[in-house]
Amino acid sequence: MKKILIFLAAILQVHSQLLEINVDVEIQQPEESPEQSPGQLPEPLPAQLTEDGRLNFVALANKYGFQASEESIITEDGYILSLFHIHGNPCKPMLLIHGNTGTGDCWIVRGNNSLAITLARRGYDVWVANQRGSRYSRKHIFLDPDLQPEKFFNFTFYELAVYDMPPVIDFILQETGQEQLTAIGWSVGTTQLYVLGAEKPEYNDKIKLAVSLAPISVLQNLRGLVKWAAAIGPEGLELFKLANVQELISFHQTAPALQAICLQPGGYELCFQILFFSVFGYDPDGLEPEFQNTLYGHFPGGSSRKLFSHLVQVIKRNKFAKYDYGFERNLIVYNSTEPPEFDLRKVTMKSALFMGKEDFLGTVADAELLKGLLPNVVHYQVLPYEKFNHIDFVWGRYAPDNFQPYLMEVLDKYE
Repeated sequence: MKKILIFLAAILQVHSQLLEINVDVEIQQPEESPEQSPGQLPEPLPAQLTEDGRLNFVALANKYGFQASEESIITEDGYILSLFHIHGNPCKPMLLIHGNTGTGDCWIVRGNNSLAITLARRGYDVWVANQRGSRYSRKHIFLDPDLQPEKFFNFTFYELAVYDMPPVIDFILQETGQEQLTAIGWSVGTTQLYVLGAEKPEYNDKIKLAVSLAPISVLQNLRGLVKWAAAIGPEGLELFKLANVQELISFHQTAPALQAICLQPGGYELCFQILFFSVFGYDPDGLEPEFQNTLYGHFPGGSSRKLFSHLVQVIKRNKFAKYDYGFERNLIVYNSTEPPEFDLRKVTMKSALFMGKEDFLGTVADAELLKGLLPNVVHYQVLPYEKFNHIDFVWGRYAPDNFQPYLMEVLDKYE
């Protein structure tokens, strides 16, 4: 634990130094220099990053042999979402939904072995969501995330599900001419599917099959660092609130700190061995040191303080419920002193659940509880690879062998 605290302190120190150094540069320079290729991510990027660490989603899809594009979706409450599209058979629309602090890049950072490319190779019309407030969807029709953070980042996974998912799904179905699509969610991406099905039951019929990778809803059996962090989470998040820090783990602030620390000699031991494996589960074979030189060109993507607070509430209150504003505000918002729980019995879409034995967040024990709450679980599988952890689903080096074949079998069955 001491090593973890030292590492987090180092990130904060580098992060603050980078902010001090880069203030003038960010004001004076345009977002992309004229010399920059349209397929590259905004400079400056450290020399240690690989080519794949420098390319954006569309350019990565092109590199691995597929036509891709980017669409903009405007939500009911004014957020402008980026939706990536790898063009395939419009009769087989597939929506990928990333987890908290990630972006749609998570589905393609493993290049030729990534799930997005694997699905495209099998003819799927692949659509990749980017949640509000993340790196690619940090836009709004009138709110400025930098000048109005309290308003812009006033959302949790509830808003991601109820306001972001419907227009994304409707757009895909309209573009493909289909009545249903298949959806794959990872981590908090699965949470969005459950909340969507519970709060907007009509969308159950628009999803042919909902695949949950490392499902997150019931959070009674966490392991590792997060279990410890949840105990002090409310107090820590309240400090962020008092300091009016509404955006957490953003790309433009946190990624430079991670690049400065993790891409140096000994960085793998600090970043993966000490931090990531303590949070997500231990799998050094599946997440090799060289992968960092691609990863930190794409991760993290950013999130809101309120979303983290909501997850901590679910853990502390032991209830999968709406955001708890406190006694008085709950009466105004919900007409009840307690926030209502999400009714998972309304999530009637066919659901397939995949878990890893070494997953510290989406634990097998919690998935067992979730299985008993969802009314239409058609597939439930704990992957056989003993060290399969939370991030192996999207970052794992051996996912083409120890995960993807099992997924494809299920997709083929319900196609």
